[in-house]
Amino acid sequence: MARRILSADAALVPHAQEPLNVSVRTESPTSRLTAIQARWIETPAGPGEAGLFDWERRDELMAEIAFVNRAQEFLDEAAVKIAPSVLRIVLTVKHHIPRPAEQRAFLTEHLDLDFRRISELCIVADSYRLLDPEHRAEGEAEIVRYGWSKSIKLAHVPDPAERGDIWERACAGGAEASYRTVLEEIRRFRQRKRIGPALISWEVGPALDSVRRSFATFERLAAQPASREECSGALEELGRLRKELDQVQRALEQRIDLLPLEHMAEEMAAQA
Repeated sequence: MARRILSADAALVPHAQEPLNVSVRTESPTSRLTAIQARWIETPAGPGEAGLFDWERRDELMAEIAFVNRAQEFLDEAAVKIAPSVLRIVLTVKHHIPRPAEQRAFLTEHLDLDFRRISELCIVADSYRLLDPEHRAEGEAEIVRYGWSKSIKLAHVPDPAERGDIWERACAGGAEASYRTVLEEIRRFRQRKRIGPALISWEVGPALDSVRRSFATFERLAAQPASREECSGALEELGRLRKELDQVQRALEQRIDLLPLEHMAEEMAAQA
């Protein structure tokens, strides 16, 4: 479906938007809220087997599962739609209030979200570029593809191509991937990139240790090569060294982009 490209100013102003899956879902947000309210009234509140579904004839059970899944999609969509607003709020507060403690106090007083949720929404909005009119549609499509809970974890990988690669590995040829499988592929990705177990605790030390070892080998081979084979060995080691340095460069560039949000997340987590 073609999408209208908004100006930078227009992207920062709340607009009425169609649901993310409008092409296949015709129900309105109001009708979904009404359905949730109706189910709340209809659901038996008492405990015991009287409130259980018939296991032998599972039509009602599956209908209830479908209802919960639809409700969760609605909640996920709402989270996606408020993430850019939350990021704008936090960036504005940080711009005008210099001290972190005062920033937290302002957000606590005025924003009815816990700090963990604020941090998640900000990282998602930033990583999927939901404030960027040129990339917002692609970011929304990614979140729909992965699902909200998995999108939160994948948001810590800022490159869309790398997120897509992680997702494809987790799917292993299928259409979907489990939450646990996505976490495992993110762990493997971090090992390949040598950027540590978590972004906030990221350290460049292991990557630099590898660079030092490669450089020491290169220095020994290139000091005074006496044969064609030794020259070839030095060149091969130089190529390996360049790859190691490229990994460090990419990791540092990612840190530059994510450090402000990571610091914010760390501060907020300490207050949660």
